[in-house]
This record gives sequence, C-alpha cells and structure tokens, in this order.
Amino acid sequence: MGSQFSKKTGEAHPVLQLQGNLEFKAELSFYESECRSDPDLKSFDANLQDRMNHVINALAFGGEVQSLSFESLKEVTGCLLEMDQLVVKVILDCKQDIWKNQELLDLVEEYFENSLQTLDFCNALEKCLKKARDSQLIINVALQQFEEEERDEGVNQRVPPDV
Repeated sequence: MGSQFSKKTGEAHPVLQLQGNLEFKAELSFYESECRSDPDLKSFDANLQDRMNHVINALAFGGEVQSLSFESLKEVTGCLLEMDQLVVKVILDCKQDIWKNQELLDLVEEYFENSLQTLDFCNALEKCLKKARDSQLIINVALQQFEEEERDEGVNQRVPPDV
C-alpha cells in the first residue's frame, strides 16, 4: 500500500537527520572548548589542521587534471604517515585513560582498523604503481626496437644494390 507518506529506503528521516546534526554540533562545540582549555589538545589540533590543509592543497594543485600526480600521492602518503605517528604518540601518552573509558577504547580500535584499511590501500597502490612502471618499461623497449627497425629499413632503402 504505497501512499504519499512512503519513502525510499536509504533516505534519512528529516527529524533524525536534524537530531544527528545537533549531536554533531554539540560534540564539535565541546571539542572546540576543550581545545581552548587544553594546550596539548590545542597544539595537536593545530598540527592536524596544518597537515590536513597541506594534504588538501597537494591534492588540489593541478585540479584540472583527472588523475593525481605521483608527487601528490607521495605528499599525501607522507602526511598520512606523519599524522599517524602523532596519533600513536597521543594514544600512548593517554593509554591509561583509554583503557578506563570504553568509548575511547572503541575509538582507538576503530582508528587502528582504519589504519589497517589505509595500509591495504597503500599496498594496493604500490602494486598498481609497480605494474604501471613495468608496463612503461616494456613500452619504452618496444618503442626503441621500433625506432631501430625504422632506422635500419631507412638505411637499407638508401643503399643502392650492388650491380
């Protein structure tokens, strides 16, 4: 019995969406107030924002191109590694608090799961880049052979046959 009040699956109910936005805004406000009161968190947040801006700028550079340059990928993975090291340092510094708080422990576990997925992505990217490099080498060798054959044919055509 489809009625005008039916909705498609996957659509968020407007009230639930508003509630989620309010919760997000409340959490963000709390985080911002904590950043103002905690110098370590403020420093971490500033460092994180700087690194994210650096990554965004690296990706946005040459935005008209449909693919990422090797340098952009290198820059992004370098920033990810640096941020990862900062987060691990924070986790180690706060490990007692993390073990006591289930929400923090869940967050750290989710972070490590995301890190593993990022590592899987980087490994797949490395495999693709190696394949691309190997293919490029094969193409370069084929082009060199083609040019040599053309040159040899050109020389053979210019030399008059011995009569």
